[in-house]
Amino acid sequence: MNNSHILPASALAWLDRADRQEILAVDSHTCGNPTRIVLSGITLPENVQGVDAARLWLRNHADHWRRRLVHEPRGGGLTCAVLPITTQEDDCDIGAVIMEPGSYPPMCGHCMIGFASVIVEMNLLPALWQDHPQQTAFRIRTPAGPIGITARREGERFTTVTMVNVESFVVKTPQPYQVDGRTMPVELLYGGDYYISVDASQIGLSLDRDNATEIVRLARLLRAEYTAGGVGDPLSGKELDVYQVLFYHYDAAQPQDASIVVVAPPGAIDRSPCGTGTSALFAKLVSEGKVAPDSTVTTHSIIGSTFSVTAQQVRETTDRLYIKPAITSRAYINGFLILAADAEDALADGFPPL
Repeated sequence: MNNSHILPASALAWLDRADRQEILAVDSHTCGNPTRIVLSGITLPENVQGVDAARLWLRNHADHWRRRLVHEPRGGGLTCAVLPITTQEDDCDIGAVIMEPGSYPPMCGHCMIGFASVIVEMNLLPALWQDHPQQTAFRIRTPAGPIGITARREGERFTTVTMVNVESFVVKTPQPYQVDGRTMPVELLYGGDYYISVDASQIGLSLDRDNATEIVRLARLLRAEYTAGGVGDPLSGKELDVYQVLFYHYDAAQPQDASIVVVAPPGAIDRSPCGTGTSALFAKLVSEGKVAPDSTVTTHSIIGSTFSVTAQQVRETTDRLYIKPAITSRAYINGFLILAADAEDALADGFPPL
C-alpha cells in the first residue's frame, strides 16, 4: 500500500515497523448515517467467489475485519462498512458485503446509496458516463439480491442516485402486544431487512430528536417481547432474522410525507430515513391503498434529512403484494482513512458498541 502522498514520514515509519494490516477506506454519510467503504487491505481467498461466499467466509473465518471496521474504538453503534466484491453474478457490475456492528445484514439502503455515490464520485467502475454524460446506470449484487442504481449529474457535478431495491412487502399485519404497560399494534414489514413496526401516533410516541432516549428504550423492550419465541414467516414457516424496530408517523391528510425512526441493536437510531425501512413502509402504504404505486412519498428522519420513494414495479400474488421501491437520495464523502492494528493492543480487533 503506497501512502506516501498522504502520510508523513513518521506515520509511514510506524506502519512499516510491524505488520499493521492496514485497511484503506473512504468514509461517507447518507443523510447523516455513516458508511465506511473498503478500498484495499482485505483480500479474499481465491476459492471464495461471489457475494454470498464472501459473506459466509468473512463471518466464519475472518470476522475480525468487520470488528475492526465497525466496532469501537474505531467505529460505533452507527458505523456500517461495505466490502466491494468483484462479480458479475445476476448481471451485476459489482457486489457488496455489508457489515454492521451486530451482523452481516442482507441489505442496507443507506449503505448502498453511500456505496453507489462513492462509485460515482471516484469512478470506481469503468466507462460510467460513456453512453450518457449526465446519467449512468449499474447494478450492485447484495446478499438480499441485485439492486439497480441510476446516477445523475449536472455538468461534472454529481447530484443524485436512485436505488431500486429488492421486492418489499408486508409480512404480518398488526397484532396487539403488551409492552411497557401499554398495548401496541405491531406489524412486521420487509424492505431488504425485517422491521418490527409500530405507528408511533397510535401509542403517543413523539418521533422528535429530543425524545431519542424514550424511543430507544421502547424499541429495546418491544424487540425483546416480539422476538422472545422466535419469528416465523406466516407463509413459509421459515424462521426470520428480526432485530430492528421501526416507528413511523403517517397522516392521511398529508399523504406525500412520512416520518421514520429505525432503532438497531444495541440501541442506535438511524440518522437517515433508512433505505430498507423506507422501502418497507412504502410497501405497507401501497398494500393498504393509502398511496398509489406511482405516487412519490418523502420520508423524514429524526434529524430532518429525507429520502423520496416511489414504486418501480408491483407484483401481486394470492397472498401478498410485492413492491420494488425506487429511492432517490445521495451520499457525501467525509474523508479517507487508514485503519491499522497494533499486535500489542488487546483491543485491536475492537469491542461491541455499548
